Amino acid sequence: GMRAHQISRVLTAISDTVTCRLIELAIEHLGPAPAPFCWLGFGSQARGEQLIGADQDNGLLIDDRAGELDLAWFEKLAHFVCDGLNECGYPYCNGKVMATTAEWRQRLQGWKATVDGWTRTPTPDAVMRVSIFFDLRAVYGDPGLCQRLQQHMLMRTQKNTIFQAALAANVLDQTPPLGIFRRFVVERNGEHRDEFDIKKRGVMPMVDLIRIHSLAHGVDAVNSRERLQQLMQKKVFTIVDGRNLQDAFDTIQQLRVENQSRQLAAGLQASNYLNPKDLPELERKHLKDAFTIVHDSQEALRNHYRQGL
Repeated sequence: GMRAHQISRVLTAISDTVTCRLIELAIEHLGPAPAPFCWLGFGSQARGEQLIGADQDNGLLIDDRAGELDLAWFEKLAHFVCDGLNECGYPYCNGKVMATTAEWRQRLQGWKATVDGWTRTPTPDAVMRVSIFFDLRAVYGDPGLCQRLQQHMLMRTQKNTIFQAALAANVLDQTPPLGIFRRFVVERNGEHRDEFDIKKRGVMPMVDLIRIHSLAHGVDAVNSRERLQQLMQKKVFTIVDGRNLQDAFDTIQQLRVENQSRQLAAGLQASNYLNPKDLPELERKHLKDAFTIVHDSQEALRNHYRQGL
């Protein structure tokens, strides 16, 4: 069968294609764009790691030459595309991280100022926005605009240890669900009793961890596996540690995909909740090993920033 990283590449390519087609339809409907622009994908779409049930995380980056009147055209574009994506099964983002929100639809200068604000005073809210925004990719339009924004971002984060420490503190809040004697920690009651959220407790801590190291070392890749490759090349991780992290990431994503396909086969809605008792003994052991690697990497990160402050 296909591996998780191949499946997520395919699912991401599908949402990219749907987005591009909707933008083309919008341009047919609204007339040509009044200024160069770039449609941005954030989060798992940017990383090429989308799976079933992904919501929208997108934004618009508009050339600085666009005047005030031009901005109305881009607002219409945003509504056309986000409504279309919702119709196609990519639900609106609960946190309003969409091009329809003014904060996520700005000219390059505006975006740069926003990034400066976030990185200068990393409030919990800014840290949350940053972790979405720093995984970004040009989906449609002028990729040069996106590159300029990415470069600005890396410039603001690479030497900024105060910001990195705030980001690290936020990441370390979310630990993998392993308790004492390597027992799985599951929900005690409610509809997800005996289960845990493998995305929130397994995938995201790894993605966050890899992102912090990438921002601290000027790595421009966005996909987690590619980030790890660059971090190994830069000797941030030894080959052994880097490969362990990659294996852990692949294991967690693979079990997440297999769990979703079991749910779909049983006529249920695909979710990220997994009951470890449903796994064969060997897979349970692999998952525990993967969570242990995540835990150890988090400890290393915690110690690194404890010394740095």
